[in-house]
Amino acid sequence: MQRLIARATCRDALGIRQALRASTGGATASATPGPQLSCLDQGSSLRHSARRSVYTWKTTPPLTKIVATIGPVSEEFEPLQKVVDAGMRVMRINFSHATFEEANKRLTNLRACKGKHAKACLGEHNVRAVLLDTRGPEIRTGNVKGGGKIALVQGSTIELTTDPAHREEGTPEKLFVSYGGLTGAVTAGSAVLLDDGLVSLRVTDVREDSVTCLVENSAMLKSRRGVNLPGARVDLPALSDKDKVDISYGIENDIDFVAASFVRKADDVRSIRRFIADIHQKHWSDNRPTARIISKIENLEAVDNFDEILELSDGIMVARGDLGVELPAEQVTNLQKKMVRACNRVGKPVIVATQMLESMQHNPRPTRAEVSDVTNAVYDGADAVMLSGESAQGKYPVESVQMMRSIIDSAESWRASNPELVLPDVAEVVATSEMEGIASAAVHTAHTLKAKLIVVVTKKGHLARLVAKFRPNVPVMCSCPDQKVGRQLILHRGLHPLILDPPGSPSEQPRDAVDLAKCAGFCTPGDTVIVAYRDYDSPGKDLALKVLKVAE
Repeated sequence: MQRLIARATCRDALGIRQALRASTGGATASATPGPQLSCLDQGSSLRHSARRSVYTWKTTPPLTKIVATIGPVSEEFEPLQKVVDAGMRVMRINFSHATFEEANKRLTNLRACKGKHAKACLGEHNVRAVLLDTRGPEIRTGNVKGGGKIALVQGSTIELTTDPAHREEGTPEKLFVSYGGLTGAVTAGSAVLLDDGLVSLRVTDVREDSVTCLVENSAMLKSRRGVNLPGARVDLPALSDKDKVDISYGIENDIDFVAASFVRKADDVRSIRRFIADIHQKHWSDNRPTARIISKIENLEAVDNFDEILELSDGIMVARGDLGVELPAEQVTNLQKKMVRACNRVGKPVIVATQMLESMQHNPRPTRAEVSDVTNAVYDGADAVMLSGESAQGKYPVESVQMMRSIIDSAESWRASNPELVLPDVAEVVATSEMEGIASAAVHTAHTLKAKLIVVVTKKGHLARLVAKFRPNVPVMCSCPDQKVGRQLILHRGLHPLILDPPGSPSEQPRDAVDLAKCAGFCTPGDTVIVAYRDYDSPGKDLALKVLKVAE
């Protein structure tokens, strides 16, 4: 009797509750028996019960992932489904702008979208993750007197004051700044940048509650513009009051990642983790994974403290927008490469972000320089590349994701064919534990045997993350029992989670996982597949590695 390749159930008119597993030696039935399905029949049933197949890949799964910011032009169900189809793996919600009402719509619509990473018992769902991006503690100017704009003229002087009496009375001569420690953070000669660097000021004098600055370029300035103090060490909390409210909302609604803005030092990460843990306890059980912290590197202090921030974070975002304001623009690319490589070495995901396909906010095609930017991020070793305004408020949100996916596919294909022309992923990554040894062996064996796929059977995601650390050049299908674990794995380069629910006996799980990968289109009969797993049937619950041929 043909062995059922994967178990799947659908909550639809077909009335399929759970598939049976069968083998030549007998059969194991579910608590609520349903009809036996072959892999082909099962896929056919799923296709008939959904608008599109959730179990097939048109092309080889990408290694590098796409994070797409969802906003007004892409938040409705129909365009969001198209963005998912185009290749978005992580939805970013930018809480610098989003309201709770808008966030609710985006979460609801994402979870209604069909996706290739389907939960076996819920074919209508996908395993797309959600990243909550905080506004962060910030320094801003006050309001312009009378509203509108003020004209700052090159060569003139302006006084920046921390006196709240001037909060609503901004003029070209005197402007309120929200940071009370301003006078202690700057000295004569310091730079002060307004409105994302559009206005450059140079400090000429520091007084008790104000600083006098020379205007270095002419510009018009609106109310409540951002203030940057390049090179200055500022004393701001890790989380603003707004951030705490936003993160609390996100955790209650089961978001997967928190992108922490303006992290400056290790203590900031510790403080954010404590806050997330406290809120998590109020809404979820202890055995449910907490939201993972992606620290955004946006200023010189964070660059100086990068190693300690990386050690305590779950991942890093190279936030090139603010970084390019705080530091000379020509240094940003160098820092990007350094940070990406550091993350690769320790096996933590890194997102390269900001202005990757910026021109596609208005144009249907990117510039050649933007294509090169995305391509080089892939060559650098980024786990994910990110779209911001392109997918949130631009004219071509779906086309932007499609273009980014096309660039990724081309870069990964060329890299595989020309390895001698691209820097290696990681230098001298050494396994330091038994689990890392198995992960390293899985990647090495896959490369040596030219395997089509690595399959990792994992409960909490640890083994899968370690496999990603050793930078495989084939997709890694992660079979896990929990959808939240799957969503948090999807940010890592190469990892593609599928939910095997309910899992079978430990001895059956490796083969079940390969069968599920076959049904999902990750591999075909005759392919060599490497399986890494923990053998819970062995006396010592040993870690194990298998080399399997995919059966007909």
